[in-house]
Amino acid sequence: MTMVSAPISYVRHAMAVVDESVHPTDWRLDDDGRAAAAALADTLEIGDGIGALVSSTEPKALETAAAIATRWRVEVRPDPRLREARRPWIGPGYRAMAHRYLRGESYDGWEAHPEVAARTAGAVDDAVTEAHGRPVVVVTHGLALSLHLSHRLGDGFDPDAFWSCLAFPDAWALSESDLLHRPLPRAPLR
Repeated sequence: MTMVSAPISYVRHAMAVVDESVHPTDWRLDDDGRAAAAALADTLEIGDGIGALVSSTEPKALETAAAIATRWRVEVRPDPRLREARRPWIGPGYRAMAHRYLRGESYDGWEAHPEVAARTAGAVDDAVTEAHGRPVVVVTHGLALSLHLSHRLGDGFDPDAFWSCLAFPDAWALSESDLLHRPLPRAPLR
């Protein structure tokens, strides 16, 4: 377990428009999703400002990050290492497979857990370095975030339980003591 050198807020993107004819990596937000992202941006406890705002390069994450950038007057740095875990779109059976995946099962076509954890950790570590001790905001996806936090926080963290409770959008903060908490006590935005 490593100590963080800057406060980190992890944000799961807002709800995208589900279009089963398009791969989820290309889904975008609608007006409701953009409004939810803007509302979440207002709840972040950032203090004097953001030292680094990094986002997955997927449109739904970039659009969520754009709302945070507008609210906090900071630029978004896209980072492809924050993309969602690579997997096929399987429609109705996706959720059940995702739960089993987060419990440790591997599937053909799904990115290996250590690969997801390593690339997201690299992106977060680079953002922390870039921020020079100031707050970092990381906008990513549910599976990637769950696997990253499992790697960072160790055996006591249940990535499947965490993923199950994530909202669209949602924000969680990692404190100096590696304690994960929601930045403000609130009902998840949906």
